[in-house]
Amino acid sequence: MSNLIVRPKDYESSVVKLDKMRLTIGRSSRNDVCIGDPFASRLHAELLNEGDRVLLVDRGSANGTFLNGQRVTGTVQLHGGDVIRIGETELEFAHGDQMLSGATVYLSGPEAASLPADTITAAIASRSTSDLISSIKSGTISGEMLMPGPAKAAAAPETEGRNLLSIVSKVGIALLPTTSLEDTLKLTIDLVFQAVAAERGFLFLKEGEDLMCKVARGIQQEGLPTASQVQISRSITHKVISEKASVLTSDAMHDPRFQAEHSVVLSRLRSVMAVPLASGEETFGMVYVDNPYDSRFSEEDLNVLTTIASVASIKIEHERLLEERLEKRRMEEELKVASEIQMRLQPVSAPKLEGWDMTGVSFPCREIGGDYYDFIYRKRDNRLIVAVGDVSGKGTGAALLMSSVHAAVRAQSQSRASIGEVMGEINQYIHENSPSNKFLTLFYGEIDPESGTLTYSNGGHNAPILIRNSGEIARLDKGGLPIGLMQGAFYDEGSMCFDPGDVLVIYSDGITESVNDQDEEFEEARLIEVMQKHRHRSASGIRDRIDEALARFVGSAAPIDDMTLMIIKRTD
Repeated sequence: MSNLIVRPKDYESSVVKLDKMRLTIGRSSRNDVCIGDPFASRLHAELLNEGDRVLLVDRGSANGTFLNGQRVTGTVQLHGGDVIRIGETELEFAHGDQMLSGATVYLSGPEAASLPADTITAAIASRSTSDLISSIKSGTISGEMLMPGPAKAAAAPETEGRNLLSIVSKVGIALLPTTSLEDTLKLTIDLVFQAVAAERGFLFLKEGEDLMCKVARGIQQEGLPTASQVQISRSITHKVISEKASVLTSDAMHDPRFQAEHSVVLSRLRSVMAVPLASGEETFGMVYVDNPYDSRFSEEDLNVLTTIASVASIKIEHERLLEERLEKRRMEEELKVASEIQMRLQPVSAPKLEGWDMTGVSFPCREIGGDYYDFIYRKRDNRLIVAVGDVSGKGTGAALLMSSVHAAVRAQSQSRASIGEVMGEINQYIHENSPSNKFLTLFYGEIDPESGTLTYSNGGHNAPILIRNSGEIARLDKGGLPIGLMQGAFYDEGSMCFDPGDVLVIYSDGITESVNDQDEEFEEARLIEVMQKHRHRSASGIRDRIDEALARFVGSAAPIDDMTLMIIKRTD
């Protein structure tokens, strides 16, 4: 994996791992690499990681991006040892395992939130084992003996026949090998049957608020309920799970506490033991065994079962955490791949057309987003297609629909149909191939670079704002319903003409609906104010001023939606 060694002028060096397909660099906190350099633009440059090579792209910075002393224009491939200069900050590209000694390493991907599995295991094991051994040595294994009066006298006295420390050792060794959670649960019940004379045994784990039977075992499998059929007395469940108590009753059928409880487990049986599976303050499961009346459990049996459950809890909790971590890591990897695919759907840079200055940027509020923007140059008639969309909702579903929109727009942009017909075709495609509760807003337009004419249709999107060179405002709102909302929808067309100095800003509602700590929205009025004040700047300069105003307004509040900006300016 390649790295970027960041050397600010007045701060310590740090190392950023290039583990994403696209890393943005600039003064804005929304960047992957945020540098507090006064000469850096808010969004200054990007690194594109294409596996076998890394590319550097300047994003229209005011003071330029320099590679080995030469100003960067277009896209440049990096090689090991190359030095990028942004203002007074140096960034060295380190290929492969090349590292800077003593530099602080920052992780920008899912790795940043991960801890080694043995860290969690060690913390759990050291705490649980010491507590258990202390309890055994002091003779204070926690457990509540729930025995009805007549049966208590009949219970077998505790003996020295089974050494609890020896059981801890044997169970610990048996559970030591690496196994799956399922195998660990089965092995735990096997160990219970080896140590306690029980007719039937069940192991339960909590899933949300429910207690689910994971293993059902019996000396005779005939007549044994399956895991899905097993039910437990609510009184026993409450004692074990809620109060974290061990339960022993020598005559469950006649125990007044359980007579009102009807369950598969309590039918046709007499003696019951149940002990918690716990880690720290959390009780996450239960081991339950039962016997007929003529083979009643004793207090010694309960101590043995509690000991086995206490040791097994360490292993079970470890396997639960490990499986959760593996599942989380798998989902993170899938999200990372999805994010990279989505990044590839976005244009690397705006097209270079004489007399025009353009830029576009999109920041998802999660790993993947539902905003979409595109520049498409149609060579046959020298037209530039611009599109900005915003899918309803967030996350994976929105991102998948965004990918479909990208494909539909790209396909329809090459047709000879009118813009209204193109919008109708895209609407029909999305309506037929997406859930009924999914739709999007879409602005679609075609620019004639020579005449400066923009023909467009707005499918329910925030009306793009045109700021004339004079400061006059116009909104582009002609069109129709959001895309995919209704079959056979009709879309009007609008048109306007750019004069030199005119600026068009197309944006998603994540910009104007951004909120600060007082729950106030940024709103369109503030966006217009920034645009009017800075309309004489370049497209990237206007973009940076909008980002700066947003950051100042929002402060420490977290983003609530994807944010997308497209800025088009006619320069002559």
